[in-house]
Amino acid sequence: VQMLEGRCPSASLDYIIEPWFLGPGAEGPGGPEFNAWASEVAAEHGTSLGTSVADLPEPKQPRVALISGRTADNPRLLNECIEAGCKCIYLEKPGAPTVAELQGMKEKAEEAGIEVLMGYNKNVCKYVRKTREFAETVPGSHVTFVSNNAYENTPESLG
Repeated sequence: VQMLEGRCPSASLDYIIEPWFLGPGAEGPGGPEFNAWASEVAAEHGTSLGTSVADLPEPKQPRVALISGRTADNPRLLNECIEAGCKCIYLEKPGAPTVAELQGMKEKAEEAGIEVLMGYNKNVCKYVRKTREFAETVPGSHVTFVSNNAYENTPESLG
C-alpha cells in the first residue's frame, strides 16, 4: 500500500502479475474481489496488471520482484524474473520443492548477478488482515508485527 500511495520515495509498484485471479480463478472464490481491487489500483495508481512475467516491458529503472506463489512454481518464476531484468528478488520461503531445485536457483541467480532474499510475506495471512481491519477502526493506530523465530543459523537447525 505504501508504494501504491507514493509513500516510498525510492520505489513504486508498477506491475502486479496474478495468473490465477486474472485468469481461470477470476470467477471463483476471491476472484471477483481481487478483480474489483485490481481495477481500482489500475485506475487510481496506474499500476499495470497481467498474467505473465514474460509480458513485462524492458525495465527503465532497477526492478525488484516479490515471488509469492505456489512453491512448485517458484523455480520457473525466479527464472522468468531474472529474464525480465529484475536486479533483486524477494523469494517467499521455502522457495522451492527440493533442496536441489533451490540450489539450482541460487546458482542461476549468482550467474546473473541477482540478489535473492528469502523470507515470508505475512501480509496475506488471515490474522494480519484481521488486525489491519481492526486498526483501521482506531484513529491514529499503528500496527507492527515482530517475528521471533527461534532458529539458529546452523545446517542442523535449518534442516
